[in-house]
Amino acid sequence: MKTLIACYSYTGNTMVVAERIKKNINADLTVIQPIKDRWYMIKAIHAYLEKKWPIKDCITDLTEYDCLLLCCPVWAGRVPPGVNQFLSQLENVKGKKLAILVTMGGDGKQGATEQIKIALDVQGMEFVEKLIITGKDQKSGEWAAKAEEFSQYFME
Repeated sequence: MKTLIACYSYTGNTMVVAERIKKNINADLTVIQPIKDRWYMIKAIHAYLEKKWPIKDCITDLTEYDCLLLCCPVWAGRVPPGVNQFLSQLENVKGKKLAILVTMGGDGKQGATEQIKIALDVQGMEFVEKLIITGKDQKSGEWAAKAEEFSQYFME
């Protein structure tokens, strides 16, 4: 299964996990980057309000891919604004598989994965699985074993 990993990472924690999975499954990686960075509190408020921010060019056409693994942090329980923009720019997604990886400082309670799932279900994507990496997982190193297990969903 040819997979595109689309990753937004503010602190680098999400990218570390995405890079590990990329290596495991030999996927392509595109980086989601807002054109303009903003203060963290503004980011969290805009995430909560489900705003969109302009992003730099990245791969948004899934014609050559069977699956999208969308990776991002969770802010205020929601998807970051740059990721919301990425979701709105996706093309040729109908019938493709979707997996979601989120990282967060909290205990795993969030609405971001459901937000992504709903947005892409409307466009005809098929949800496969999700991985939530909590602050505890990051501190203890448990994220690595979870990433290894999650990688199995992408093996042919």
